[in-house]
Amino acid sequence: MIKKVQKSGVTAAAGVQAAGIHAGFKKRKKDMALLYFPDGATVAGVFTKNKVKAAPVQYDQQALQQHDRFKAILVNSGNANACTGKQGKADVEETVKLLAAELNIQPEEVLVSSTGVIGMFMNMETMRKGVKAIAPELSEFGGAAASKAIMTTDTVPKEVSFTFEVDGKTATIGGMVKGSGMIHPNLGTMLGYITTDVAISQTALHAMLLKAADATFNHATVDGDTSTNDSVFVAATGKLANPLIASAEDAGYAEVEAAVLSICSQLAQLLVKDGEGATKFVEVIVSGAKTMADAVSIGKSVATSSLVKTAMFGEDANWGRVITAAGYADTEYFDADVIDIAFSSKNGEIQLCEAGMGVVFDEELAKKILEADEINILIDLHLGTEAASTWTCDFSYDYVKINADYRS
Repeated sequence: MIKKVQKSGVTAAAGVQAAGIHAGFKKRKKDMALLYFPDGATVAGVFTKNKVKAAPVQYDQQALQQHDRFKAILVNSGNANACTGKQGKADVEETVKLLAAELNIQPEEVLVSSTGVIGMFMNMETMRKGVKAIAPELSEFGGAAASKAIMTTDTVPKEVSFTFEVDGKTATIGGMVKGSGMIHPNLGTMLGYITTDVAISQTALHAMLLKAADATFNHATVDGDTSTNDSVFVAATGKLANPLIASAEDAGYAEVEAAVLSICSQLAQLLVKDGEGATKFVEVIVSGAKTMADAVSIGKSVATSSLVKTAMFGEDANWGRVITAAGYADTEYFDADVIDIAFSSKNGEIQLCEAGMGVVFDEELAKKILEADEINILIDLHLGTEAASTWTCDFSYDYVKINADYRS
């Protein structure tokens, strides 16, 4: 059974400390976060599929291939350290050494993340001062501060934590994520950090994270843009002292896998709900597909359609935009003459299209349904039994305003 816990996000699990401070990358707000595992943690990660990868992403990918145990993850916001060439890589290496010296650990025990403006060299003087300032702030209650420090255009911090049972013991998992724009399914998830006290191998942890990310973060989209810095980490401290979970055959694997899937799902939905300028959370639910791949493809096609998203903002029951987006999805099986489309929310449900054709519907009821802040777009393909959901949000005037002057 999964139960929510009160202790904050990434520090909910035993063996984790965190901090968040204002280092100076931004004018006023917190902009540096640190996760610290005093006794070490097994870490797995998944990263952006964008061919343009930021310097910290390249560093972390290599580090995780070479090692499985780490003690610290440093995050800065305000500068992505992307498209910065050899200097960007050198800055990451210096940052790693600075933090290792400050915490009295080895450089190979440090991972680094960055988020913010692309194409700017890192202000290393600010980084040096920040690293010295953040270490003394570490606390087992520092999760909330850390979640604020990783934010960019986010309007609220996003963190989740809960307990679950493993081998008769109460395990804990917690996480935080940042992201409001440049969010599109192609893992990547922007920046996400998940911690647990379970004892588990890196191989098993990576398999769980990869599967969970594909089913959750890869089904979340705000604007169709995949970042250069997208990274998600899961760190397991082993403080639960359960028998090591090394493979899918070991006791406890299924329970941990379910917990990782659950927290990824919750964090992914928080990302979309806080999409830049968003006023509505929209779930595109595709059912009756012949294959899962077709259900996923159609869901993503509809969820990323600018015309669908603006219709949601305008509370316009324009189902024609939905079937059009479904029609240009990359699918193997598709028959426009049997598709049904409906919209639903807490205010009711209304059928708009039946067997590929429009039906007479109550415009006032449709308007009322779309006035809700959470809306479902229901698409039944009537071709099979597979189904999939994709999460998105509407496009508002504020999305354009936010991104028109992002660097200012």
